[in-house]
Amino acid sequence: MSKPFTGAVLGILIGLASAIFLARQGIWPLDQLTVFFLPGILGLLGVLLLSMSRPSDGVFTLVVSLLILIPMLVWGALGFASFNEQGELNGGCLVEAESDVDATTVTDTSRSDPFVVELDGGLSWFASSPSAFQDYDWRLYVDVGGLPVTIESGTEANDAGDTENDGDIEDIRGYAEASGINIDLYRGVYKVGGSAAGTCSGFGFVHIEGGGTDAIALTALIVAIVLLVILLVLTFTGREVVVTTTESGETVDLDQPTQSDSDALDGESSDL
Repeated sequence: MSKPFTGAVLGILIGLASAIFLARQGIWPLDQLTVFFLPGILGLLGVLLLSMSRPSDGVFTLVVSLLILIPMLVWGALGFASFNEQGELNGGCLVEAESDVDATTVTDTSRSDPFVVELDGGLSWFASSPSAFQDYDWRLYVDVGGLPVTIESGTEANDAGDTENDGDIEDIRGYAEASGINIDLYRGVYKVGGSAAGTCSGFGFVHIEGGGTDAIALTALIVAIVLLVILLVLTFTGREVVVTTTESGETVDLDQPTQSDSDALDGESSDL
């Protein structure tokens, strides 16, 4: 019996695990392409693999699977429009940053060329606005699958009327540990954005590098491989096996009991 829904779920999970691995390794952020399009394509492939032997089986689960996968594919495909998106900053504001291995402005970053920060290094930044913002709201977010996920927000008084802000962290890891933050959890490449006072808004791309083995990336890779093996096993062990007799030309499905098998079983039952 075909299992299109099982194939869809396995494909989606393989895609999501792969997306996490790619992001953690700094290869590609968790955008529409990796969070929706890649799982959608692999989910569709899973449906085809587990349905190709008996396409007439599991019509309901096939429809349900397609209702899940098609919106994922459509939303994910929209990500191709921003395949090599550049950083953006509006409102006449400026943001510059420098790490031990890189220096950039927000608008110089891109999806394929993010600003690189080493966890075991330092970081400094400078930001300015065309006018002083006072009693304003600000927001910082990370883009996940084309959707902004707020990670921090607040209100700033700025009674002094400053138009500039700067800072310097000599040891990122040490600063994080002193603040009770497990900084290794944030390794990877991200699309990070923010807004302030409804005037300054924009986003850029940041790659946070760390030394040693990334346990999360390794786990995601192992999960993807294991799920792929399961999908392949289900594909080849669940295929319909048929033989055609040379005398009568009758096609016999070995997965289903034949009439002679049923008669033999009935005979055995009578003997008992």
